[in-house]
Amino acid sequence: KVLLISHHVCKRCVLLETMTMSSLDETAISVTNAPDSEQNNTESSEIPAWFIEKYGSFGERLNVSEWENSDNYRSKNGWKGHDLIHGKNAPVRILEYRVKYGSGEGTNGLEHGGVGTTLVGVALFTKNAESHKGFCHGGSMCSVMDDLIGWCAFLVTGECRPWTGFTVQVNTSLKRPIKVGSYLFVRARIVKVERRKVHIEAELDDPRGNDEEELVDTMGESDLIHATAEGLVILNRGVLPE
Repeated sequence: KVLLISHHVCKRCVLLETMTMSSLDETAISVTNAPDSEQNNTESSEIPAWFIEKYGSFGERLNVSEWENSDNYRSKNGWKGHDLIHGKNAPVRILEYRVKYGSGEGTNGLEHGGVGTTLVGVALFTKNAESHKGFCHGGSMCSVMDDLIGWCAFLVTGECRPWTGFTVQVNTSLKRPIKVGSYLFVRARIVKVERRKVHIEAELDDPRGNDEEELVDTMGESDLIHATAEGLVILNRGVLPE
């Protein structure tokens, strides 16, 4: 079974890597690193105070137009529905992502991005993610990890370039159940870049289990970690300098 799954993944990589940015409608990609004063469609009142207080450490806020559906942006640009993780009615929803870029390690000469690039955010687990009474389905944690790892990889060049690669592996360890209505801290970091392979570590935790000064620097040390993950993303050819 392992061999069959591995073969399927490799076959998928070969097929998908033929899709490049030139094959996508350029109008369907809109990314900005917006100042804090310019909120997107997410109401600022939804963002927990413990996250807002650390804005200075978390870097720039990431705005991606496809996450929203204002003015029918998604339908006008080829999407068929709402984003699974970023849509306003998603069962588990990322309220905000913020990025802090690395110094370019592993990118063959780029000044920013690469190893050390960190993506953080807030995930809201709504009642629509409920499974066992009062608790969210484990699959909701896995979905968040998949999204977090993928978008972190899209930052490897020192700017956000959506759909320049494909997540081929997400190994998630579920450690603690999540209560319905929880606002949790998510974090992913690029730990290694091998040509087109981007290796990422991620975690999902309750920040109230961390010392405030350690919220950014610790990885896997909180008593209130709900899940950890290791992911692998394969970049399209030409995304990084050869």
